Amino acid sequence: MFKELQHPDKSQQVKQVGNINGERVENESEEDESEDVEESEEEEGQQPTDDSVTAGQETSRTSESVSQLGDEQESDESGEEEGEEEGTESDLSSESSVKKKVKKKTKRDSAWLRPSRKRKRKTKAKGPEALAQPQAATQAQAEPSRECTDIPPESKNLKPQECTPPSQNQGISGTAAVEDSVQELPLCTCRMETPKSREILILADRKCMATESVYGQLTRCQVAVQKHEMMRPSNSVQLLVLCEDHRNAMIKHQCCPGCGFFCRAGTFMECQPDVSISHRFHRACASVLKGQSFCPHCGEEASKAMEVTIAKADTTSTVPQTLTQGPATPGAPEGKADTTTGRADSSLSFRCGHRLNTAATCGGSRSGPPQAVMGLTMAPTASPGASKETLESILVALNSEKPKKLRFHPKQLYFSARQGELKKVLLMLVDGIDPNFKMETQNKRTPLHAAAEAGFAEICHVLIQAGANLSMCDEDQRTPLMEACENNHMETVRYLMRAGASTRHRDVEGFTCLHLAAKSGHYKIVEHLLSTGLVDIDCQDDGGWTAIIWATEYKHLDQVKLLLRNGADISIRDKEENICLHWAAFSGSVEIAELLLDAHSDLHAVNIHGDSPLHIAARENRMECVTLFLSRGADIFLKNREGESPLDCSSPNSRAWGALQANKRSKEAKNINSRSIHSDIARGHERVPIPCVNAVDSEPCPNGYKYIPESCFTCPMNVDRNITRLQYCVCKEDCSTSICMCGQLSLRCWYDKAGRLLPEFNQEQPPLIFECNHACSCWRTCKNRVVQNGMRIRLQLFRTSKKGWGVRTLQDIPNGTFISEYVGEIITEMEAQTRNNDTYLFTLDDKMRNQYCIDARFYGNISRFFNHMCEPNLFACRVFTTHQDLRFPHIAFFACENIKAGEELGFHYGDTFWTVKNKAFSCECGSSKCMYSSAAMTSLQADSTPEDQQQPSALPDTSSPTRPSSPS
Repeated sequence: MFKELQHPDKSQQVKQVGNINGERVENESEEDESEDVEESEEEEGQQPTDDSVTAGQETSRTSESVSQLGDEQESDESGEEEGEEEGTESDLSSESSVKKKVKKKTKRDSAWLRPSRKRKRKTKAKGPEALAQPQAATQAQAEPSRECTDIPPESKNLKPQECTPPSQNQGISGTAAVEDSVQELPLCTCRMETPKSREILILADRKCMATESVYGQLTRCQVAVQKHEMMRPSNSVQLLVLCEDHRNAMIKHQCCPGCGFFCRAGTFMECQPDVSISHRFHRACASVLKGQSFCPHCGEEASKAMEVTIAKADTTSTVPQTLTQGPATPGAPEGKADTTTGRADSSLSFRCGHRLNTAATCGGSRSGPPQAVMGLTMAPTASPGASKETLESILVALNSEKPKKLRFHPKQLYFSARQGELKKVLLMLVDGIDPNFKMETQNKRTPLHAAAEAGFAEICHVLIQAGANLSMCDEDQRTPLMEACENNHMETVRYLMRAGASTRHRDVEGFTCLHLAAKSGHYKIVEHLLSTGLVDIDCQDDGGWTAIIWATEYKHLDQVKLLLRNGADISIRDKEENICLHWAAFSGSVEIAELLLDAHSDLHAVNIHGDSPLHIAARENRMECVTLFLSRGADIFLKNREGESPLDCSSPNSRAWGALQANKRSKEAKNINSRSIHSDIARGHERVPIPCVNAVDSEPCPNGYKYIPESCFTCPMNVDRNITRLQYCVCKEDCSTSICMCGQLSLRCWYDKAGRLLPEFNQEQPPLIFECNHACSCWRTCKNRVVQNGMRIRLQLFRTSKKGWGVRTLQDIPNGTFISEYVGEIITEMEAQTRNNDTYLFTLDDKMRNQYCIDARFYGNISRFFNHMCEPNLFACRVFTTHQDLRFPHIAFFACENIKAGEELGFHYGDTFWTVKNKAFSCECGSSKCMYSSAAMTSLQADSTPEDQQQPSALPDTSSPTRPSSPS
């Protein structure tokens, strides 16, 4: 839909009315004017010419009619005279008219005037066949004419003869001119000055726009300009605002007319029509006519030019060396596109020779654009280095062309971004199209969504520099980063995250970037997201699914291994209370199921329908999974809410049915008594299920209490929850610095990034811990929030042989890990004295005047079943979360050592407890250091005080969180 950037031969150009983005462009006035001009030219061509006209006479110029259309080729330009009217800048790259026979104005030798050049003319009028002759140089696009003035030599303190070509060098040699040639080589405009342009001055930020070529590397000048008039070496180069240093270099012909780069250091061609004059240009930028090369400055044969090597300028040069790395233009504000010369990133390494060879190969003349990059579509799989070079090449090509008056519809920006048309995207952004334009027919997506989905990192960069919003959402609330993650575009993901895109955003279904990448099986994307530490690996979507659940259902084994290595919780339940193992059974991935079982996943966990993983595997006829579950001890007799066992769920005579039948007969023969009593005693109130098993006797699951996840009150308690009296932090990150107020209240933040207590934490006399609260400015995921996140360790309630019920872990627990909070009914000390069974009491703080206790007798959680251990693996710590009332802390249990899966959990009840309770029962911990066993207590009583001495009757500071067990 856009204009071809290649310039076709004039023989193929036809005047026509084009359509720009579906709209017909009316250009009748320009066509009428062009026809009038041609008629006047033909009339003048029939008049006899007089070659003896004086130098002061000059023929009136004919203005060109240029039709700039979006998708069509340029129309033929009407011819213009070689003479130049005072105050008007001529287009030196355009050819002379073949219909006009005019007299050429003879000019005096002057350092500030364009040198003339002889050519052979045909005296007879040219016929129509002359129009069909192929052109050797591509015609440059015409731009609105500006008033142009010659710079007097006195203004730069230069001698006139320094830049004045000798008269004998003002024409092309006879061997170079072809007898039938009617074409003219374009010459330089190094000494022409154009009035200032407010738009270009603003784009340049009043900084010099010069680009220097130093040993093949391009550097940008950022020196402030003093004079706002513009200059350029030729009409094929953009008008430039220059500093004084580069203005002087331009006047001395040190700027190459072909590419517009200043030849400061390196190897260049140097034409010397006179001893005091030198014209610098690149070999590939030489003008080409009829197979011969000429100096682009004066038209002298290039064979007479010498190759010279110019040493690098001293270190006091005003042009700063461009850094080899870094996305920002030196001296330009960060995050703002550099549109002064068409380069969004001037620090990209780019060799001038490569660009010049491209121009020479494709155009054949310096007036033609480097067509090697015209209409180029960026490949989404290109390497970063190649992408940089391609982007720089396109930007250089844009800089070398004249601005075009094209009209674009904002919708076209979306389609060009999706198709990878970087050049069109740049043209539309320069034209002022909003980069945040939403496509109503494309789910209200922006061009950045389209570029990210297709993996065009270069286009994403250009759009962001132009002001595209990284957090813009479509109708599904998806961001560009989510599109890149779902479509596995690693480089685009890296770039968007470096640019500041959020990884925490959710779409309408609650998906995050991690969910989308894990679901699609993009290992590298998942690995990169986890390595940043900016994602919650256990984040659940609206269905309760985590990333590892998605990876499990779609059988992405490598992603499951990666997520397990990074600590993914495999016991999290979805909305229907399925755990990861349920989905492994559903998908039939025995490898993933084995990984989950090795990670101590609960084989007997049931969902909302009462189905265990074995039920699901049997129903789906997953033979391998059924065999695996049976080999790991799955309960074949467990029934769901419909009263169906796994055998009942399977299809009769199927392979799974046969395996279940064989296992059933085997277990019936062995008369195994071990059974699962309850799938989850917490009834879904905890983040992880807590199953109950009994392999000792026929005792049912304990039910003489009410399971609650948080402590409760049965009588009025004035807990100070006033938010205005909370002390809070103003941290913006993860509260890891010493300025965190909550950390200062605790002496420091005692948690590491994994949520474990630091090794230097005093476990013997633990300090108070103040976690961040709802008044803090930090994120909910900051590292100073652990206890308030709830229990995350997989535990199991089991029947012991001597101690009644106990608790053991189903996974390895590192030292310092939070296990559970002691939950119960908060009562006063006076109320505690009136209660008969005080074995579940836990004193909140024995230093306070008015003591309060937690009684887990009637209300409690799993911690009420923790048994006493003389060598405990848990210790208690007082923690404050939602309030800071020192009378009512949370009692949190942490691991005081590394605990292996299957080990029982317990803490030390305290000496006061055993002083009161030693006559009722003894300790059965079985430790070699046990102090309260029956044997140890008998020895202690022998050394005790007389019987008539009063026994202690004070309330114990701690008491058993489990029902006391008797020797029987």
